[in-house]
Amino acid sequence: MLFGKGGISIFNAVHFTYDGIWSGIYSLQIASFDNTNVETTGVFAPALKVSKTARGNRFFCTGVEYDKTPSYKFSIISEDIISDGLRRDVLSWLMARRGFRRLQIHQPYLNGYYYNCVFSSVDMIYVNGNCHGFEITAEFDSPYAYGKPNVKRIISGGEETEITITNDSDILDDYVYPIVKFTAKGRVSGKDITIINESDDGRVFEFGGLPLNEEFTVDNELKIISGNFGGDKLSCFNKNWLRLKKGANELKVRINGEAVIECPTFSLIGF
Repeated sequence: MLFGKGGISIFNAVHFTYDGIWSGIYSLQIASFDNTNVETTGVFAPALKVSKTARGNRFFCTGVEYDKTPSYKFSIISEDIISDGLRRDVLSWLMARRGFRRLQIHQPYLNGYYYNCVFSSVDMIYVNGNCHGFEITAEFDSPYAYGKPNVKRIISGGEETEITITNDSDILDDYVYPIVKFTAKGRVSGKDITIINESDDGRVFEFGGLPLNEEFTVDNELKIISGNFGGDKLSCFNKNWLRLKKGANELKVRINGEAVIECPTFSLIGF
């Protein structure tokens, strides 16, 4: 085992999986090079946006936002010397990524959660002239960890289907925007799919005019509509992105075909 000042302090989590690859196959463990029993980690604090009139006595909040991607730095080490070939493999695994990949920290009671991240920097750790690990900085796509999503599947011949889908996220003052996947085999009242959220003042999410028997995916948060059909999908949409308030949402769905509504669970658990 490697030693820092007075020894080595292993985090509660020892291993992680990144983009489907377990750190243990490289004999790498999450570690901190000190002997303290207390450690503080950030929970990705946002910037508070406030405003005030010239003669006003009080500020009012106009919102919060993140000026940059949330990040976190930690070390991964190996008891064995990391050879040049292995170092290249590890750096390719961590650094040569084009986009966010799933990061799961294997920690008791939190194995059901994951983050999406890219590693923006890697510094090598040397002991007595030999490489024994890396200090890495992860940049995240969200300050929240992802928990198990709430998923509802609807198979219908065109009749109205009433469902309840629950938004369990740790977001109180805003909506969560689900992913909707659907394949219409026929149209109902000229529409491919209609979803009415009775819990959101009857807000209507609706498509009409898309090709039948093709699967379409609507990411309501990123506002991306994807499918094999290469034409203008947005013109077939009423522009009301589906959103879910905190707690139970009562939806009425009409489709002659199949639809899946996936509500993500955003959890504030930090590291």
